[in-house]
Amino acid sequence: MVWDEDDRDLPAWDEDGGHRSEWDENGQAPMVWDKDDGHLPVWDEERGHSVAWEEEGEHLPAWEVDGERPVTWKDDGEPAAFWEEDREPAVLWEEDEEPPSVWDEDTELPSAEGSWAENSDGSTALQPEGRWEWCLMQLRNTVSVGEPMEKYLELEQIGQGAFGTVYRGLDRATAGEVAIKKMSLREQNRERAVNEILVLKDKKNSNIVNSLDSFLVDGDLWLVMEYMDGGTLQDVVRQTRMAEGEMAAVSRECLQGLDFLHSNWVIHRDLKSSNILLGMDGSVKLADFGLCAQLSHEQDLCSSMVGTAHWMAPEVVTSSPYGPKVDIWSFGIVTIEMVEGEPPYFKQTAAMARCLIRQNGTPQLQEPRRLSALLRDFLECSLELDEERRWSAQELLQHPFLSSAKSLSSLTPLITAAKQLREQKSR
Repeated sequence: MVWDEDDRDLPAWDEDGGHRSEWDENGQAPMVWDKDDGHLPVWDEERGHSVAWEEEGEHLPAWEVDGERPVTWKDDGEPAAFWEEDREPAVLWEEDEEPPSVWDEDTELPSAEGSWAENSDGSTALQPEGRWEWCLMQLRNTVSVGEPMEKYLELEQIGQGAFGTVYRGLDRATAGEVAIKKMSLREQNRERAVNEILVLKDKKNSNIVNSLDSFLVDGDLWLVMEYMDGGTLQDVVRQTRMAEGEMAAVSRECLQGLDFLHSNWVIHRDLKSSNILLGMDGSVKLADFGLCAQLSHEQDLCSSMVGTAHWMAPEVVTSSPYGPKVDIWSFGIVTIEMVEGEPPYFKQTAAMARCLIRQNGTPQLQEPRRLSALLRDFLECSLELDEERRWSAQELLQHPFLSSAKSLSSLTPLITAAKQLREQKSR
């Protein structure tokens, strides 16, 4: 798939010859999204309308109507990239189906200097060059001065993704463990990096992985954060089976973190088990705020399709205006992960998962009778299709299911078992 410089539209790929197909005589795209069956259709030149995508497995690029962005495909058939509004290609999707890092115009970054809107001479958004200059100014006003290696000793790499690499380190002054996240400030990473450091600036909570320090080093942003020695909730749900009392304990901690965020007008927008970190003592904290949105009294809703497909709320996949309760839906999917070990539609591609969420709404449990009535009701309150009727974090904290929560120390054997199983598999 290539960009048509003349028409500035997205051409379709010809099924037979492996080249771009012709546009119809009215200048319309030769394919559209079929809202009825949710498949990627191709244009039928004889009948003049779309037909269902064939099952031969060919990859068809399509215009995604919900997000108003074209999408391309990687060789393995996974979504590969969004195109930004200025028609420059964006970053490839991560292997775990993370969305590309594009600037969300819904989000106004808070800072001592003000928001995007307040720094754009009255316009609604800055141009890309102005955005980056504003970002860089905010970073320079926020980060610490000096050489980070004089304050922190880097020990080992503990994680890596498309947006950065995480290392375990030591604070030289206190000998306490820290996590050092190094994020490149190349084009597609800039806004995510700035978001992560500015949105939660001066916001501290026991259920949030808090930032301790930050530095600009040779074009990279280094974030020094609390070190969580128990890994992620994803490690636990994939390697072990949790009892309902343990699920309730994790749920309570996650909801306390979400209640803190939402009371500060922040939406996480990428809540999933891999972004929930654990301590060996059983502590539970929300992490990774690169895609979060800061709301305000003037702008209390978002509309951008942001997040990871399988955890997206229906209002996100349909690009409807949404508020903080999208995080509650994602939290409900995390609860299903704790029950079943993976989110619904996990074996489907990101595009198909979004389609199924759009079509099916609230997902069905594999074995609902295996769960207590309280847990089933807790899930129903979290995964209510109507955002207005969906419970808030504050309301869910009062749900009777949480009264069954075990102590956080009960999570330690699960965390230990998950670590041991991962080590065995890596040998």
